[in-house]
Amino acid sequence: MKIVLITGGQACGKSTYAQKLAEMEKKPRVYIATARPYDEEIKEKIRKHVEMRKNNFITIEESVDLSSALLKEKAEVVLIDCLTMWTSNILLDNENNYEEIIEKELLKLKDTLKKISKKTKKVIFVTNEVGWGIIPSNKLSRIYVNLLGRVNKFIASISDEVYMMMSGIEVKIK
Repeated sequence: MKIVLITGGQACGKSTYAQKLAEMEKKPRVYIATARPYDEEIKEKIRKHVEMRKNNFITIEESVDLSSALLKEKAEVVLIDCLTMWTSNILLDNENNYEEIIEKELLKLKDTLKKISKKTKKVIFVTNEVGWGIIPSNKLSRIYVNLLGRVNKFIASISDEVYMMMSGIEVKIK
């Protein structure tokens, strides 16, 4: 099984490129959506992503338990969009023990990827790179930037390929 990580800033083409990679594989394809529709802006973003996928994917909506979602459907390729929202969901659900929960979920995810490696050809993760800006002024934002950085480093370390998206152009960095 090949693991691919696609990272970059907001609205730079990560999801579009991830979908293009996924659609190179045979159906069935699984799309694991981690966003929670908590306001009108995110609801609109979700609507656009659903429209973009058409009927090319089986969609599983799972905001935290990626391991269970990965085990639900057999597929040649799985696209997880995105680790940015997943990390945020865990942080907001577990403000007192988020580090412990993230570590536990990452290790569980790594084990699950091993379990599905015989039936799945490719798993594609999408995430945002949030560590290039200024240090945030509020504590929760600083915690989030550091936590997502740790998640991204972990997934990059187990990935076969890593791409950085810039202005809609993919740049292979691993």
